[in-house]
Amino acid sequence: MPWQLPEERPLIPFGGGIDSVVVVEETKRHFPDSSLFIVGRFDPIEDAAAVTGLPIVRASRTLDPQVLRSRELGFLNGHVPVTGVLSAIAVLAAVLDSRSAVIMSNEWSASSPTIEVDGRGINHQYSKSLDFEAGFRGLLDAVLPGFRYFSALRPYSELWVAERFAKLTEYHPVFRSCNRAFHVDPSLRASAWCGECDKCTFIDLILAPFVPADQLRAVFGGREPLDRLEMLPKFRGLLGDTAATKPFECVGDVGECRIALELTAARPDRAGNPVLAQLRAEQPAAPAPADRYFAPMGEHFIEAPYAADDLLV
Repeated sequence: MPWQLPEERPLIPFGGGIDSVVVVEETKRHFPDSSLFIVGRFDPIEDAAAVTGLPIVRASRTLDPQVLRSRELGFLNGHVPVTGVLSAIAVLAAVLDSRSAVIMSNEWSASSPTIEVDGRGINHQYSKSLDFEAGFRGLLDAVLPGFRYFSALRPYSELWVAERFAKLTEYHPVFRSCNRAFHVDPSLRASAWCGECDKCTFIDLILAPFVPADQLRAVFGGREPLDRLEMLPKFRGLLGDTAATKPFECVGDVGECRIALELTAARPDRAGNPVLAQLRAEQPAAPAPADRYFAPMGEHFIEAPYAADDLLV
């Protein structure tokens, strides 16, 4: 039978971090028949998924053992385009479950290059970028006309997302963005935020302007990166220090990290923090105006009925 577009019933890939939580909460207000899409089972994702109150469409996948032997076999150990793979699986799951859309949670800075080589920007998370989204949508249009695949956060910064997540306090005890919770080997998965990795450092920095210091310390179980001088090199990488390299992780761009630093340092409950004092002494002034990071700021493929009024043109 030819493809027929069903009624508006979105499927939302869910990873348990701040981005997908914000998308879920906004989408389910307008579309109560939304469902989460989850691949595999990881405790942090399950805990956050339970808070959403939404049903779950599940898939499982098996990682080819050869991928884990890349270095041993002499191959370049490059980035696996996980988001692209999961997008394809999510679309298949949506069609099988008579759903009309797959709504991603990739924000504006996901299109930013991680590093520049010979004048060319290299983005380690290319399958989260606007370019990938455009290409993938083109493929879908050829076989599933009318099916919606887009990122609901594409025109927004991580600062915009963090400000909204800060108000969703029911998720604060359960959300997780530390990648050590998602290790391939279950025996090596961290049971809490490690407080050591680049992702922990970024999430701490981007939430710090909006979440009270004592509450954020509680999230990290007493190992908040902003409280520890040994984490300065990690913060320098996020802030664009020329002696440090931006981490090959899903983190925000230098501009929004510098804005986050300034906003955090201005909070009374962060007064006297030695990490913030050192970073502010080292870094140039944050780019102005800061307001641009709290409004739509880039191209996107969001359309009615999902687009907010300020996105419709």
